[in-house]
Amino acid sequence: MELARIQEVLREERLDGWLLYSFGRSNPVALEVLGLHALHLTRRLAYFLPQEGEPTLLSHAIEESLFPSLPGKRRTYHTWEGFLKSLGEILEGARRVALEYVPGGAIPYLSQVDGGTLDLLRGMGLELASSWPLLLLFQTWGEERLQSHRRAALGLVAAKELALAFLREHPGATERAVQGVLAQALEARGLTFDHPPMVAFGENAANPHHAPTERPLREGDVVLLDLWAKEPGGVYADLTWMAERRAPEAAHRAFQSVVAARDAAIRFVAEAYRGGRHPRGYEVDRIARQVLVEAGYGPYLRHRTGHNLGEEVHGTGPHLDDLETHDFRPLVPGLAFTVEPGVYLEAFGVRTEVDVYLHPTGPEVTTPSQEALTPL
Repeated sequence: MELARIQEVLREERLDGWLLYSFGRSNPVALEVLGLHALHLTRRLAYFLPQEGEPTLLSHAIEESLFPSLPGKRRTYHTWEGFLKSLGEILEGARRVALEYVPGGAIPYLSQVDGGTLDLLRGMGLELASSWPLLLLFQTWGEERLQSHRRAALGLVAAKELALAFLREHPGATERAVQGVLAQALEARGLTFDHPPMVAFGENAANPHHAPTERPLREGDVVLLDLWAKEPGGVYADLTWMAERRAPEAAHRAFQSVVAARDAAIRFVAEAYRGGRHPRGYEVDRIARQVLVEAGYGPYLRHRTGHNLGEEVHGTGPHLDDLETHDFRPLVPGLAFTVEPGVYLEAFGVRTEVDVYLHPTGPEVTTPSQEALTPL
């Protein structure tokens, strides 16, 4: 935790402090920032980082010994009255405070503090602000994380190639069998994932979150492979790859449209960086979706253009989204995200997905960019 940099951002944002509050595990974002996500916590905790001076940790007395070393002072409480009294003393003099809250719940990933606690803090006379500018400090990657991501990405590509070879060798393979090949290949490289890869054939590919079944591959099918993984303790890579067994021309046309949308999104980010500007997540989503709407696929869009990558595959940082949410956060250097436009018709769905890392000079695509459906 770089306290000096956090306090610099507090001054820039005209915030008196940042209150990281959680009841047990109710605020996973705060716990991740504090490095407490692996602890078994069951009581209220508050960690206040003021604009000037030392932070203070307030925890229940029976959990005090669980906490690792954190910058600043420590206080404990035993009763609810003690908690309220200590919290008021810690916040004394503060007027405008950041916490994991977004007005209107506009970005659910960050709306982690319950309404009752918001009422409590407002009742103390505080003005509440979202902590998203501070969280960017923790959502960006340094070189070590970038290299971990690169190694995970190589593992995804190798697993994808094994799955394609398996499909060529086993013409009647089922979705579940291919899923097993992918999972085994990732595990063999020491990679972990929160959920097994997705495999979808034909009409099942029209469901963006399809669960693989015993459906076999047939003539005329598209094949959608979606896989994600990370090194233990690392950050994720995420890849979608599509193949086909004499699929109809409509599937090829649709895939070319999602490729065009993907490339337009990446080009927009690169041009913004060349102009000295950090684009917002919603802007990039609009660019990609405009390509698909103009191609006639507007009614077949089901999800945003991309999501943040972090220690979770769907990280808490800025997403490329003006469909499911209006993500106004800037895409600053050090962030990583997917670009994965897709269209989902009744008979099939198609999607392309690449990962992007933002250098100070602009975007780097860290995974292969598929240009056409891979024939089987």
